[in-house]
Amino acid sequence: MRKRAFRSAVTAAVICVSAFLLACPVGQLRMQIPDFFTSEVKGVRLYRIDDASGQLVDAGTIEFLKLEKRKDGELLKYEHVSTTGEVTGPLYTQAARIPTLPDGLEINLSFSNELPAGWFKVASYNLIGTSRPSTNQTFVVGAEG
Repeated sequence: MRKRAFRSAVTAAVICVSAFLLACPVGQLRMQIPDFFTSEVKGVRLYRIDDASGQLVDAGTIEFLKLEKRKDGELLKYEHVSTTGEVTGPLYTQAARIPTLPDGLEINLSFSNELPAGWFKVASYNLIGTSRPSTNQTFVVGAEG
């Protein structure tokens, strides 16, 4: 239990320091990936919906590095790659299996968002390619200006 608390504190510190250094707010995305295991998902591409045109704008990538099994559950190790190529991580998040979808995973991802606040969509990717962007969207805080 002590290791988990320490790891959580370190992850929170890394996110806060990274966001402070980049002067970017920390965005949060909670998502379910129903085919995480069967499709061997390697990460998600982030898209911001442009306010004026409604078009999707590249907002970076979250690359999944490793799913680690612990006695108290599973942790997903990941890193965020910004639109400028800057890498933040490794970061960790609790991963939960979805009882009704045995190949699925539910995760909550944090990332530094250098774009203005707005509505975001995601698309998962694997070695074969990238899925279509999600039909659902979520509001993410962002940089002002």
